[in-house]
Amino acid sequence: MSFENAWAQFHRGERPIGWMLLGEGAANHLRFHSLPASKRYADTDEERSLLLSRQNVLASEVLGDRPCWLVQAHWVLLAGERDLADQHDPFRATREWKLDFAFEFLEGDGEEGRPWRVYAAQVRWSPGRFDDLLLSIADEKAGPTLWMGADGAIFAPYDGGADLFLRDAGAVQRLAAQHSEWLPTHPLNL
Repeated sequence: MSFENAWAQFHRGERPIGWMLLGEGAANHLRFHSLPASKRYADTDEERSLLLSRQNVLASEVLGDRPCWLVQAHWVLLAGERDLADQHDPFRATREWKLDFAFEFLEGDGEEGRPWRVYAAQVRWSPGRFDDLLLSIADEKAGPTLWMGADGAIFAPYDGGADLFLRDAGAVQRLAAQHSEWLPTHPLNL
């Protein structure tokens, strides 16, 4: 099955970018922070180790050890725009993991919206395998990246934590209880 078909099976009408899923009100969302006290960026090797530990635990629980999809969305520059992110090669993972073009969508209304291109490939999650990519995401050096499990559950890391979009409310309750100390304390779940 192609990624486009797999995405449509579980997330028809939604876009494969964590913050867009969140903004569109995707069901069964749960957010975790990567560092204590909602600290956003790791400054020390100890903090990077903790960030990777939390991210790997969450991804393993969401994705298991079955094949899953690694997905990276590329923004397309509009005429006259300059991309300040080029210095970080934000789409390096697309080349390194040999992601294939899956589909394109527009952000915004009508034909004037920003085009995005989605690339994906099937991979198998294992703790530690994607640490370099997770650190790039945490340091805002990678474009929007997520993993989608065989059941449609999503692990979407960002600079500061991970947004999970789970298959049912029971999974949300179980993970929230299991890792309650990693949950945001802000009333808006930030």
